[in-house]
Amino acid sequence: MNPDVIWRLAEAKGLPVRAAYTPRQAALLLGIGKNAVYEAVRSGRVKSLQVGRVRYVPITELVKLLEGRGA
Repeated sequence: MNPDVIWRLAEAKGLPVRAAYTPRQAALLLGIGKNAVYEAVRSGRVKSLQVGRVRYVPITELVKLLEGRGA
């Protein structure tokens, strides 16, 4: 799957187009609960990065979630 899918979802939902999203934004994009995103990050199924106090999930990892490879 192409990352463009994530960007189209972001535009449709009124979110900015970015290379990475917070877990809360990722949950909104994918239509799942934020706890599901946090659990996927905590378990290591989805990679994330932390900048200061903010955690981000790259769109490549969101694509994995959509394809069922991450969750």
